[in-house]
Amino acid sequence: MPDDGNVSESGKLNSIAHKWCWGSVDVSDGLLWNPLIAEMATAGSVMLEVWEHVLSPRQRADLTEGFAAEDEHSARVAAAFLSGVSRIGHASPSHMVSFGAGQQASPTLGRARAVWQEQALQAGLPLPPDWARVRRAAPEHITAAVLPRLTGCDCAGYVDGEQCRDQEHRGLYVVAYALNRHGADVLHADTVAKAYRATGGSAWDAVRVSLVDAVAHHVGIGALELPRLIRPSDPARLTAFGRLVSQSNGLSHGHAFGSFVSPHDTWATISDRARLHARDAVSRMGVAR
Repeated sequence: MPDDGNVSESGKLNSIAHKWCWGSVDVSDGLLWNPLIAEMATAGSVMLEVWEHVLSPRQRADLTEGFAAEDEHSARVAAAFLSGVSRIGHASPSHMVSFGAGQQASPTLGRARAVWQEQALQAGLPLPPDWARVRRAAPEHITAAVLPRLTGCDCAGYVDGEQCRDQEHRGLYVVAYALNRHGADVLHADTVAKAYRATGGSAWDAVRVSLVDAVAHHVGIGALELPRLIRPSDPARLTAFGRLVSQSNGLSHGHAFGSFVSPHDTWATISDRARLHARDAVSRMGVAR
């Protein structure tokens, strides 16, 4: 597979492996699964489309203020990037071993899982040898555990749910903890600490770097630019943004479009398809274009 030319040096080592993380699985019409990166990119594109065509000027201003962004452009690209990477916690052994979860068990699903596992291992995805012994954690909790390190906090000594005390990085933890909030619930540090132990180690860190870099490239920023773009201090101010993230992710799943991409597709193909799906999704919301 040719080099896509869109990831950092650390991510290039896994420029193939990251495409084999699954996002949606559908065995109703053959053995199909959609790459997670395709759905992450689509979620970022949906947020860009929603910002441009759905949100009112007042809503955009409120989000910009909630992010403590210097200007609306910074808030817009940060929102799109965060929408895309909000599912980074799915790229972990804890989630990957649940291939096809939620679907009725069947020989077809079993074959699909076996084929995916074999091909993913060949591509370099670090799946664990013993699925039964994998530490479990909710993907959204893993997102909170890993995202600050992937978006600019390189300070030493802060692991297992601890939050860096550097004021320059405070916003990274605020947004990571608030990104997948459900209602009024706020993640506790102990929950994040437990999730941190289910992240899979350095091999999975490299896979997540590739995914985050790809989403950042897709929306037009650098993954480590986030502390410069936004500095939120109050997670309560991000409630509306959390609802938009949920909406963007709901519209990004392969099931929403009836067609999946392939991990063998080039990044340009995946990125173009993501933008097309996003435009279609927003147009189906009844927005005048």
